[in-house]
Amino acid sequence: MPGTQYVKRYTIVRGVTKRNRGDAPASKPRRAMISRHLQSILAAVLVTAATASPSAESLRGEMSLSATAHELLGDDSANLFGTALDPDEVIEWEIYVPADYDPGSPAGLLVFISPTESGKMPRRYQPVLDEKNLIWIGANHSGNRVRVARRVSLALLATALADRDYRIDASRVYVSGFSGGGRTASAVAPEYAQIFTGAIYICGVNFWDGRKPKRLDRVRENRYVFLTGRKDFNRSETRRVHRAYQRADVANVLLLEVPGMDHRMPPVEDLATAISFLDSGPARDR
Repeated sequence: MPGTQYVKRYTIVRGVTKRNRGDAPASKPRRAMISRHLQSILAAVLVTAATASPSAESLRGEMSLSATAHELLGDDSANLFGTALDPDEVIEWEIYVPADYDPGSPAGLLVFISPTESGKMPRRYQPVLDEKNLIWIGANHSGNRVRVARRVSLALLATALADRDYRIDASRVYVSGFSGGGRTASAVAPEYAQIFTGAIYICGVNFWDGRKPKRLDRVRENRYVFLTGRKDFNRSETRRVHRAYQRADVANVLLLEVPGMDHRMPPVEDLATAISFLDSGPARDR
């Protein structure tokens, strides 16, 4: 299929998908009861972020940033998230901004959904983010024990938070997650395909099955990486969902399997490969 790529040769294993042992349940997350109006609001925010006057005082490096939905999105926020999120609740995110970030050259954004309580970037990935001009942002207290609708809400709000101080390239806004966070990312990316132009599902992913995305045309324009390890207990399921994307005519997919890797975050070079694949897509207007 055109656009489909495979990295690192493997042998096809036929049979029943293994049951998950260490991540979120294999059942598909319910579609979050979040206003569809939010997608158009955030898409407009990101376009504004790429064209707004740059701020030379924006901080670089690692930091924690906090805000409420009301502060980020205004009075409409009360109606955007339903019961998933109190618009006046203070939310904290961990963020990394490349040292060479230049407001004159909008950065990409990688929204990460962690299976743990911390959204902090592993420091070994810093050189990759620097090279790719990519900002990392992950919500704290958004792990596997948190309701999916809330995790989705925090991932969406992360894009607005990044806009608060940085100029963001709207064609390079990606979502990723590990394990149960990868499963949540796979609920976010197709549902909000107008915002997220690519996704990296790491050792955990679900297919939408009967919940076909409203903008399937946009999903087919975007790019997706299925990243797993040869020893990952979610490997078979990751491959199954990769094939399901292909059957749905989503051609721009990459299956990346890492020899010797079990259920863990990937080596630096494999994350770099995944980001390069997402970056290889055409830039486009929102």
